[in-house]
Amino acid sequence: MPSFKSDLDIQQNQLLNAVLHTLRDLPQNPVAGQLYYNEGKQTAYLYNGSWWMPWGEYNAGQTQETKQYILNIANPSTKSSMVFVRLYENQDVVRIDSHFSTESTVDFIIESRSSVNDRGFSLTDRPIRATYAGTETTAFANSSLPKDDWLYIEIVQKDDGTIVPKEEEQAGLPGETEPPAATTDSEILGLLTITITCVVT
Repeated sequence: MPSFKSDLDIQQNQLLNAVLHTLRDLPQNPVAGQLYYNEGKQTAYLYNGSWWMPWGEYNAGQTQETKQYILNIANPSTKSSMVFVRLYENQDVVRIDSHFSTESTVDFIIESRSSVNDRGFSLTDRPIRATYAGTETTAFANSSLPKDDWLYIEIVQKDDGTIVPKEEEQAGLPGETEPPAATTDSEILGLLTITITCVVT
């Protein structure tokens, strides 16, 4: 395959029957203006110098500022939930993308919390499933993220369609010589990547 080490000027001629670079994962070492097509999500992305944006979903003249939050969780389990970002501006979620690096699947929810320790509201009306092929979630129960709230990720187990909250750590009783019985929690080997794209309101 020919490789060009410099710019290619086609002198305002049309580029016919062109196909974007097709990949399953993000290109390495991108530069501003780079395009690629994610075959799992069936979506084209444009790198703006800071993050990958779905190409064509935002107008160049749009005045809203775009924010993107990316979280990587290695070997997720129901005990790997975490608060991962404090919000300093009012924002609306416009898209949630997720990907899992192996053939396994991982279900998770994203909450907006006014306090780290208090439950908040889920952004979606059902858990989001991350797969190897990649998923894209665009239907939200509530996409508004108020200033000073926290975004919280929780890995969930599904039992007959019901979200099972993560189990709390249980310490042994005083005087016990045997460790507590193992829980049903287990790691799912792989890397979970969650990307949340928002616009500042």
